[in-house]
Amino acid sequence: MSKENDLQINFLNRIKDIIPEKKSFTDEIADVLGISTDSVYRRVRGETLLTINEVFQLCTHYNISFDLFTHNAKNIAFNYEAMGSSAGFRVYLSSILNDMLQIVRAENKQIIYAAIDIPIFHHFNYPELSAFKMFYWMKAVVNVPSLLDKKFAVAHIQPEFAELGKKIFEIYCKIPSIEIWTDETINSLIKQIEFYWDSGNFESKEDALTVCAQAKNEIETLNKQAEVSNKAGKLAGGEPNFTLYHSQIEIGNNCIFTKKGDIESIYLSVHTFNKIITGNPGFVADTKLWLENFIKKSNPISGVSQIHRYKFFKRASDKLDRLNTKIEESE
Repeated sequence: MSKENDLQINFLNRIKDIIPEKKSFTDEIADVLGISTDSVYRRVRGETLLTINEVFQLCTHYNISFDLFTHNAKNIAFNYEAMGSSAGFRVYLSSILNDMLQIVRAENKQIIYAAIDIPIFHHFNYPELSAFKMFYWMKAVVNVPSLLDKKFAVAHIQPEFAELGKKIFEIYCKIPSIEIWTDETINSLIKQIEFYWDSGNFESKEDALTVCAQAKNEIETLNKQAEVSNKAGKLAGGEPNFTLYHSQIEIGNNCIFTKKGDIESIYLSVHTFNKIITGNPGFVADTKLWLENFIKKSNPISGVSQIHRYKFFKRASDKLDRLNTKIEESE
């Protein structure tokens, strides 16, 4: 069998790993490519080579980097996902949901997240807080025209966005993950709330206090999740799925490693929260090694690390309390 056949069989087998067992692999591939199941079988066996268009269709549908089987670290292909409007944010959230669904379906799955701010997944458990973050991003970063003369109000929550966020959070809770935080990871959220208050971008004091309260609730919940090493806040079936580290070294940029079956990818944030994605094996391997070295130099704050965990979250909680008092006492 030729090298091309081996690559193709390996490629299709990797896709098979991320398709739920209850779904027919051949039927799904046939639907994606618009071919018969017999044609799919011939491609799976390596009797018929995939066309370049078919490889492109599969890579696009399953969010697989086109250079998955190359190891050239000098020429790397990245997918770029950007958000430029309110409609763009809907697409942005839908793409995150689609990525998470593919990861959670894989038997062998993992996320490693080096975070310069609290990973977006956690915010989605708090409708008012996630709405504030969405509003902040769309107005302060994306400059959505319809928001330029508006202030944030809890009433601005868009049900569709809140529902998408809830689904993303629920799926994230099912995926084993390692997160690496610094003190600035939480500070960035607090600074954003304070900046919006100081610049008069909340419609009312009550709206600002609601966002503060939800941020405080989020920190307390994360503390409990770290304590039991579980994102649901309890040991589901005795299996921990959340490991949290505190790094004294600044991270510099959000970097996410994902594993779904045999497919490994790297997500990097650009322009604040837009992202570029690659599955280039050489780049993925180097980045994973960088993450592993980062972990070795960080302090664990989940599980038994009670004192370090308490101090870490207490610092953030105290800052939120001071901000809450500042807002309450303002006229």
